[in-house]
Amino acid sequence: MVERAWAVREKNDPFVVPSFETISFSLPSMGSWEELIKGQQDGWVYLSDGNPTLAALEKLLAKIQGVDSCWVTSTGKSAISATLLALLNHGDHIILLREGYKSTRLFVEGVLKRFGVSVTLIGVDDIKRLPEYIQPGKTKVLVLEAPTNPMTRVPDLNYCAAVAREHEITTVLDNSLAGFHQHGDVAVDLIVHSLSKFASGVGDVMGGAVLGSNDRVRQVKSSNVWNTDALSTHAAVELWKGMQTYKLRIERQAASAFEIARYLEKHPRVKRVLYPGLSSHPDHEVAVRQMKDFGSVLAFDVDGDSEVMRKVLDRMKVFRIAFGTGFTQSIANPAWLFYARSFPEVQTGLSAINESTIRLSVGIEPVDELIADVEEALR
Repeated sequence: MVERAWAVREKNDPFVVPSFETISFSLPSMGSWEELIKGQQDGWVYLSDGNPTLAALEKLLAKIQGVDSCWVTSTGKSAISATLLALLNHGDHIILLREGYKSTRLFVEGVLKRFGVSVTLIGVDDIKRLPEYIQPGKTKVLVLEAPTNPMTRVPDLNYCAAVAREHEITTVLDNSLAGFHQHGDVAVDLIVHSLSKFASGVGDVMGGAVLGSNDRVRQVKSSNVWNTDALSTHAAVELWKGMQTYKLRIERQAASAFEIARYLEKHPRVKRVLYPGLSSHPDHEVAVRQMKDFGSVLAFDVDGDSEVMRKVLDRMKVFRIAFGTGFTQSIANPAWLFYARSFPEVQTGLSAINESTIRLSVGIEPVDELIADVEEALR
């Protein structure tokens, strides 16, 4: 029945990918099973290994990212943890950005260290010294993020990838804030995404994705066969539907974020704005060279202490205080409380997160309404 249902798709294509709500699949004979297991014919076995619905989402994501292959997982955190578990062994060394995603750092320092993996944190401003941090024979993975969350720093990905390739180090790029339409042309080995962000769009479904060459993605997936974190079929359909409006949403969000950043940069009650599209951004030249647009996330410091920042957030009506990025609903949050309080060193330098820093994730509301909301809050 499954074969007949899927065969019909080639002749009478549905507008929405079919949802195969089943854990297991059958074949008509032992001979068919032997051919499938030997790789002599295509087919499906068990949900944790994949199914036609998940395969449709994976094919779509790989196409938009511009790579060969994709494997979807239940969350973005599982995508990055599965990738690192597949690439690292006891005694290995990993380098990652101190400005990067908080949960990645917590996983590396809180879990991988326990199993004998050593870690070096470097700042985006130290990228040109990357070769100095490499431990010959031990450094196996370099984790990058562009832009970083929440302070939107942009490392030079091509430079990092070239250095890593020279030293036979695997590069992993967290591309969640940039989006699937960006960085597919950068020579990193693996790209990970949190599908809970721009893929879902409205913030209703969680998911993760690992993308790259067929061999690289197969390595990650096969290494996690006993630790599989399968995406549900229902979630896959919802994410597939969300991706149908991805380009429209991301264009609107990036354009609005740029306009809001320009407005904030001129505001007398704002001390600093970090958005890669602004010439004042420390990585602006890299971003212009590397990115197609500058994303929908920006950070700014209000002129005042944490109490002033709290009052500004409390006065916002259109922007809502919450975790999350890439939703159609605009979000504002206190960067120090949500991202930095565990890591004192990220409160210094060009990437400094202060107690007056607010991170904005811009949605698809009319930009004049968003600017008016910020204006009223800062008044």
